[in-house]
Amino acid sequence: MSTTKIIGEHPLSWVRALQIGIGAIAIVLSLSAIIFPVIAVAATFTVAAIILLLFGIEQVVAGIFLYKRSRLAHIGLGILVIILSSIVMAYPLASAAFVVLLASIALLFSGISSIIAGLRGGKREEVKDGRSTVSTGSRALSIGAGALAVALSIAIMVTPLFGIALAGVVIGIAVLVYGIRLVVTGFSGRGKVATSTVRM
Repeated sequence: MSTTKIIGEHPLSWVRALQIGIGAIAIVLSLSAIIFPVIAVAATFTVAAIILLLFGIEQVVAGIFLYKRSRLAHIGLGILVIILSSIVMAYPLASAAFVVLLASIALLFSGISSIIAGLRGGKREEVKDGRSTVSTGSRALSIGAGALAVALSIAIMVTPLFGIALAGVVIGIAVLVYGIRLVVTGFSGRGKVATSTVRM
């Protein structure tokens, strides 16, 4: 004789409380990042620099005491990472401005490429009588998106602080979505249902 027993797997109360707590903290931090985006970016770069600093120290120590064949490579990499992380920690906003500037250059080329693709015909969608026709909507969308990307990249190049603020807002929105999802998960307390068969 066999019976089937249904076992409900519900998350523990402390796990749900932890999810809600972390989610609430993430929401508060995200709102702070949206309100003060420049400070948020500076803090992000500072934390990243600290992590890189610890990584550099670990590489130097491991190169001295653990590795024999590639000792100089590890020590050299560690020293380089320590120098770069120290610069970022000393000048977080300048480092952020440099990264944003590089991103704006890439965005500029991407926008120009999109505009050229739209002017040349964009994507080929239909074939009639052996000739390819192009959707006017896709061409307009490609040109519009390219123009927006070019305008945004130029604005960032002219005012790097605008780019830093924009990056801070994007980070804040991403953390806000994560925090809301975590809080909702904690309150809902969804769990799996497992079945097991017991033979008697």
